Amino acid sequence: MNQQRTIIITDDDQSLRELVRVSLEHEGYNVIQASDGSECVELVRKQRPDLVILDVIMPNMDGLEACRRIRDFSQVPVLMLTAKTQRNDVITGLDKGADDYLVKPFNMDELLARIRALLRRFPAAQRPLVAGGGSLRIDQQKREVVVYDKVIDLTPTEYQLLLVLVEHAGKVVEHERLRRAVWGQDMSKDNEHLKVYIWHLRRKIEQDPQNPQLLLTEWGVGYRLAQ
Repeated sequence: MNQQRTIIITDDDQSLRELVRVSLEHEGYNVIQASDGSECVELVRKQRPDLVILDVIMPNMDGLEACRRIRDFSQVPVLMLTAKTQRNDVITGLDKGADDYLVKPFNMDELLARIRALLRRFPAAQRPLVAGGGSLRIDQQKREVVVYDKVIDLTPTEYQLLLVLVEHAGKVVEHERLRRAVWGQDMSKDNEHLKVYIWHLRRKIEQDPQNPQLLLTEWGVGYRLAQ
């Protein structure tokens, strides 16, 4: 049983996407398709999949850039799928944040084995995310946020912002990285805009917003959610 874990397959070759989709659905996975890196990044942001399969060479945005942007807001496992065989390409993909690398043409059984191995290493997206020593929990399936045993209501932007911070709990998330994760390439969203949302978020999750214990400011750098 794969509990309908969701996988995004991204490739500009529709026939290959369909081949992979049929095989994955036969194994019990839920499959979402994307034809280029830009579409994939937006789908990851909205759908929160359990795993992403990315081709390297694609129009509009290649897989390496897509992987880099995904890493701005998600730790979802990424499997690079490409015809390029040079060692430097493998190293570049891993440096961009990929977790594994498979070269075309590939054996479907090997692809499925690598997917199973990655999913064993990473917690399912359906599992609650926890931070603040257990005082803050996010159930992504229900889109429910519980802080100090109380369910709180967040706007879509506040929820997305908190989700990014929880996924990086204990680590500083830079201003620019947060902006890209929440608003993409919208250059009208500056640090002052981000600061407003941080303030509203603190009013909802902190016991004393003037003396925050969960959502901490790293001056001149970004924000950090207590682990």
